[in-house]
This record gives sequence, C-alpha cells and structure tokens, in this order.
Amino acid sequence: MRRYKITALILCAAMALTSAVSCSDGNTSRPMSVTSQETTINPNNEGRASNEVTAAISEKANANKTDFTLNRVIDAGTHNDKNERYIYLDVTIDNATDKEYDLSMINNFYLLLSDGSEIHYHVGSQLYATNNIDGYIPSPFTVPASGKFSGIIGGFAVADSVTDFTVCFFPTLNDPQNTPDVIKVNVTSNDIVTLSK
Repeated sequence: MRRYKITALILCAAMALTSAVSCSDGNTSRPMSVTSQETTINPNNEGRASNEVTAAISEKANANKTDFTLNRVIDAGTHNDKNERYIYLDVTIDNATDKEYDLSMINNFYLLLSDGSEIHYHVGSQLYATNNIDGYIPSPFTVPASGKFSGIIGGFAVADSVTDFTVCFFPTLNDPQNTPDVIKVNVTSNDIVTLSK
C-alpha cells in the first residue's frame, strides 16, 4: 500500500512540474509576440527604405522609375481647433512605366522633423482643402501610365513652432509595400507659401 502512495506522489509531482514548465513557456512567448506586433503596427517610416534620394524644392528627383518634383509647400493660412496650421504639397509625379497606379497620403508621404519625429497625413486637412483650395486633389490619386500627375495634395497638421522639416515620398509604383526608395526634400520656412484668404 505504501508503494502505491509513493508512486502516486511521484506522478503528481511530475504532473505539477510539467504544468509549471508549460505555463512558464507560455508566459515567456506572450510578451515577445506583443513586442513583435507593436513593431509591425508602428514602424519607423524612414527605416522602410534602403536607398535615399535628396532634392531641393523645384528640383526633379528620380527613384524607382518615378520622377518627383516638390514644386512648393503651401500653408493654407488657417488653423484647426488645436491651433495647428494645415500644410499641403504641390507636386509633379512622372510615371515611366506602362501601368497606372494609385498613391496615397497615408502610405506614400510624411514629414520628418529635425528631432526624428514624424508627422503623418491629417484627414481634417483634406476636408478643409476640398472646400477651400483650388487645384486640390484628394487622396488616393492616380498617376497615369507613361504620364504625369500634377496637383496639390495633402495635408498635414503642423504646430506653429515647426518651421523646418523634410518631405518624404516613397515611389512605390503599383505595389504599396515596395518601399526600398525614399525621396527627401528639405523645406525651410522661406520655402512655404501662405495662401491669401
């Protein structure tokens, strides 16, 4: 009888040890997957590209069968309820391929600040521009095959304290995930044109 009790105790101990080990493994892997997921959801856009092309305002830059020109940067001359001003981009994009494709403000453009932070597309700025800016084209927009897109796009909500930034553009063609190239144009306060009301 004593042998059975000892055997039962050993089996219980073994089961408890197995249970503890499997719980430990589960707890270890859970934080790793959360960290991995956060990295995927919130990537640093600049880290997406391995090839960087720089240009000045009104200077044509070429990457991934695309010519990109930032003609001017526009301040709408208004502020939102957070006292941020709306900034838009007057661009020309030449498509050297035989296929048209769509680009969007969310996937293809952002502003890079000197401290490394990023400003992304602001939906409210599109609503404002649609009603108030001539020549404005909402996102997404189509770049024709073997042709040219030209217009005012955007925009971004920027604090008054932000006077210098870099406009970053990913020429992805017809694949939104195709981001080995980024075109960067440095902008200073002197490059920004304010629209008159």
